[in-house]
Amino acid sequence: AGLLMAIANATLHTAVDLDPAPERVAALLNRTLCRTGDRRAFMTLFFGLLDPATGRLDYVCAGHPFPLLRRRDGQVEELGNGGLPLGLREGLTFSTESVAIAPGETLVTFTDGLPEAVGGGPDGRAFGFGRLAGLLERPGPPRVLLERILMAFDDHVGSEPLQDDLTLVVMAREG
Repeated sequence: AGLLMAIANATLHTAVDLDPAPERVAALLNRTLCRTGDRRAFMTLFFGLLDPATGRLDYVCAGHPFPLLRRRDGQVEELGNGGLPLGLREGLTFSTESVAIAPGETLVTFTDGLPEAVGGGPDGRAFGFGRLAGLLERPGPPRVLLERILMAFDDHVGSEPLQDDLTLVVMAREG
């Protein structure tokens, strides 16, 4: 896993230098992972380019949990339309999607370790995507939303050890 991440990191930096268009970055990373020759050399990816001046986010999502965009009116949208993880097979095609993030809107990105974490209770339920989206219904600055999600997560898992990595990024466009 460490070698795979080193290869992916180096390829990602090179791809961004060559052409940062999200579909091209994903395609180069996919080709590199496929050429490692290891059937277990695959990974998910959400890669986006944000123009801070306009709020335009161009992105590609390859097998990664869809980020959530909290609109000013409280609606929560998933960003993505599916796709296989990188490295599963050569010749995958990727298409860049775009969304405008308006002032006062918040983007939440996370790894699958968040929604898939199993609780310590007798039912053994996962934290879930719906629960995560529900935590975004009430407004708040990124720090407040981050703390709200992490507190709910900690309450859910209790003393159970984490079975997967957990990454969570909450960012907002200021007005």
